[in-house]
Amino acid sequence: MDDRVLQSIRKHLQQPETWERIRGYLQLVSEKLTVTIGEAAQLFDFTENQLRDWEERGLLRPLRSRPNTGQRRYPPAELEKLAVIRDLINAGYPPGAIPLNIADLWHSLGPASFNGEGHGMTGGHLTSAPLPLDRRVAQVEGAIFWRYFASQALHHALLLLCEDLSRSHAAILLPRQASGGGQLWQPRLPEELARLGESLIGWFSHGRTLHLFLEAAPAFEYPSDFRIQPLLAEGEAQPADPTLLIVPRQMYSLNLQRPVVQTVRRLLAPLYACAGQWALYFAPDLRNWLYPARAFPRGIDPSDSVLNGLMDLIIALGGQTPAGVDRWHCCCLMMPEDPAAPPGQQVLLVMACSRHSPHRAGQSRIFPNESYLYFRALRSPYLLYRPRLAIRDSAGLSHWPEHFGGGGSAVAIPIGCQSGAALGVLYVFALTQEAFSEDDLRLLRLMGLIVEDLLLLYRARLDAMQGLEQLVKAPEVVNSSFINFLSENEFIRDLEALLAHLQQQTTLAGNEAVRTGSDVGQERQEEHSSAHASMRTPTVADAGPTELLYLFPLREVGELETLSIIALDIDNQTQIVRRYGELALRNLTQAIGQRIQRQLVDCRLYHIYGGRFYLLLKNLSLERARQIAQTLRQALRRPYRVELLQQSVWQLEPPETSVELSDVSVRLGVTLYLRTKLIELLLRYASAPTSTLAEVRSLIVGDLDQALSLGQEEGGNCVISWDPQAEDRGPHVRRFIRLESPSDS
Repeated sequence: MDDRVLQSIRKHLQQPETWERIRGYLQLVSEKLTVTIGEAAQLFDFTENQLRDWEERGLLRPLRSRPNTGQRRYPPAELEKLAVIRDLINAGYPPGAIPLNIADLWHSLGPASFNGEGHGMTGGHLTSAPLPLDRRVAQVEGAIFWRYFASQALHHALLLLCEDLSRSHAAILLPRQASGGGQLWQPRLPEELARLGESLIGWFSHGRTLHLFLEAAPAFEYPSDFRIQPLLAEGEAQPADPTLLIVPRQMYSLNLQRPVVQTVRRLLAPLYACAGQWALYFAPDLRNWLYPARAFPRGIDPSDSVLNGLMDLIIALGGQTPAGVDRWHCCCLMMPEDPAAPPGQQVLLVMACSRHSPHRAGQSRIFPNESYLYFRALRSPYLLYRPRLAIRDSAGLSHWPEHFGGGGSAVAIPIGCQSGAALGVLYVFALTQEAFSEDDLRLLRLMGLIVEDLLLLYRARLDAMQGLEQLVKAPEVVNSSFINFLSENEFIRDLEALLAHLQQQTTLAGNEAVRTGSDVGQERQEEHSSAHASMRTPTVADAGPTELLYLFPLREVGELETLSIIALDIDNQTQIVRRYGELALRNLTQAIGQRIQRQLVDCRLYHIYGGRFYLLLKNLSLERARQIAQTLRQALRRPYRVELLQQSVWQLEPPETSVELSDVSVRLGVTLYLRTKLIELLLRYASAPTSTLAEVRSLIVGDLDQALSLGQEEGGNCVISWDPQAEDRGPHVRRFIRLESPSDS
């Protein structure tokens, strides 16, 4: 058998959804000891011949009253095998691909068997029998996705709903099923929570750490400290689902605006949909899925159990003396309070420390002094070890002068300095001299990497959470630095709205809409002559940039007579990325877009992708659109200073690393459509199998792509325009020419 098919079958049998379907099949025969071949075929929608063929192949082994001749009887083990075969065939696997040992494979991967083997069922939920480690790992693989999704969903939901969690905690509770006669019942008091029964809970503790767990009967030791808030949007009379928020009694800053609540409900809907499998996904041995995301260096939480636990663990790793005293006295993590401060002016803040440290996490500050070992380590690419400390080395440890009379030793390890400035320093101090061997230094380096990994995890998650509040207001904007530009989605909506408005005004049926080939040819000639005339005689809309670039709503600026679109793209993007990186191109694109907005007032500027922009202009002559394009080409050809580094949430000031791009140019494409041409296109695609508006829009965008491609072939820094004097090469194949720029003439 093909190993890939076998692996696919194994993966299929590990899915909890597969378990539930097979369990459903077996419930139909749970009261039957054995069945005949006819009954077995009918139960699982097979033919008797199929069952006989599979028996001959060795896939099935029914009982016989007499060898080879007696009536076939199918016991529970064979019925279970038929249920697995039925599910595999429904999933698209051919019978010939099903292995002969499918029963053994199912028992090794599936959760429950109705013939007394493997796992059992208790109260509608799976009960786990002891399993070898490799089989347990295979069994829980299907739950990993849901655990991760649940932690992410509940984490984001609490961030959206609770406006200030820096100094408080909150929880979101999802009951598996509401009690009360089938109606949606919700408790009013925390003492009533246990009546909800099994519930999935996301608990946000201090420092924005999420704990995810499944509780059979949620309850509090001190319920009076909390209050219950249903997930009820402003203006709603009744909640739409049983979700509950649990917050401290004194906390009232909840964001229950309708867009936020609706977003949260949709986010939680998949969790309710799989509520029947919660016992599988969040079994007791899978509890406490943590989402650590400390908000330091600001919003400091000194009780971070993970970091402080690592500090205690480091002390324990040092071992003890024969007298039973720890060899290493204290350990702490120090980080710059202001990462953007100059190196000689950084104040170190103790972020975590072991139990016997003289410092207090989140409160102790150490002011700059280059003689201190930890300040040196902050700027060093090496682990710094002092086997014998001098008074000057340990001046920052004056909190315990009574212990330091006999000297001591210390290690300072810079954290995260491989790709830039260090995030902090891991400092370990011993009261005795030469307390750290080379093996100890290796161990401390390893622990330093573990601490670094945790800090980078915190930082990455903080970076990902930036602009979360903007998600509800502008869900289409993924990168908030481009929020001041219109998107490609908006360009499509605006263009199709304009076409739809024209389609509604125009009679697309009847004698006026039915044109012969000669009529269309005559109309195309009229279009060319009209467009040529518009080049010589500017329209009334050419009075000024504000008036001519204001497009919508249509009724306020007159009926559509001509539609001009200017497409713009940055030249040499590949070279810019290769030399300076993708971030430099993105920042350059943003700078060029801002310069266009300053150049043209009230324009509708759409950022499409990469370095490409569109301008949508209504009732302009072709000559005027060409003039605007030439003006933009000249205005945008100038130096730009762009940042090469991403500003992190840890930085209070923009990064200093930047570069000046002096040879930046753009290419532009100009096209114009008369009202009659747009009507012709709408008629041509009126019977399109997809969408008339989408087909016409796609054709227009194709013209813009063609113009920009020609501009790239011309070497860039040019304007490519539709030439109305040239004959089209097909039903809609436009000819473009390069315009002579003023500097070239």
